[in-house]
Amino acid sequence: MIDTDTVNTDANASLDEPAARLRTRGPEALSEAELLGVLLEHGRTHAASSRHAARVLDAYGGARSLLRSGFGELAMDLGARRAVRLIAALELSRRALCEPLNAAVAIRSSRDVLRAYDARMAELPDEIVLAVLLDVKQRPVAERMLARGGPSGCAVSVRDVFAAAVREAAVGVVLVHNHPSGDPTPSEEDRALTNALAIAGRSLGVALVDHVIVARGRAFSFLDAGLLTEARKEQP
Repeated sequence: MIDTDTVNTDANASLDEPAARLRTRGPEALSEAELLGVLLEHGRTHAASSRHAARVLDAYGGARSLLRSGFGELAMDLGARRAVRLIAALELSRRALCEPLNAAVAIRSSRDVLRAYDARMAELPDEIVLAVLLDVKQRPVAERMLARGGPSGCAVSVRDVFAAAVREAAVGVVLVHNHPSGDPTPSEEDRALTNALAIAGRSLGVALVDHVIVARGRAFSFLDAGLLTEARKEQP
């Protein structure tokens, strides 16, 4: 169980201490190393915590790279308790930046998808594939994870996608996955899967509404690129 840190309310505490400056001037007044030092502080002086945090940030290539780090890696550098604390804080931040899909609001464009999934998926170290299942008015009825792979990809079949859709009585699906490489350009496998889904969906009565790839603040939409229209014209 993670130890909880008590807030130092000593009126004589130095105003130069990061925690004190955070309280009086806001988190914007702290450097990345100081923010991380406050989070990881555990039996260390403020200065030592900030120095340790600076070394961690330098080793990982900055705060953003911490989002792509796993527990095992962080635990080796920080210890298990601090690694758990950091991962929980990062995940909470990730979720706070997301705008969850509203079951009462239709998905009308790739922008709707990105608002819900960009912050959540773009910095993940491994590739995951999600199916967002839609009703007849293109409102989300369920989300299903279809696959989790490694940094270089994961396999999903046409059957995986439509089996999930049939179980939820969905009439549409948006496929969402991330590229840990940071490049959202679809691979040949991405294009082949999208074409197969568009063609099969036409026969099954379950439309592939879009396939969106997210990657570190960048994205690719097959619908926006006009590639779904081309795929739907092909014969099964």
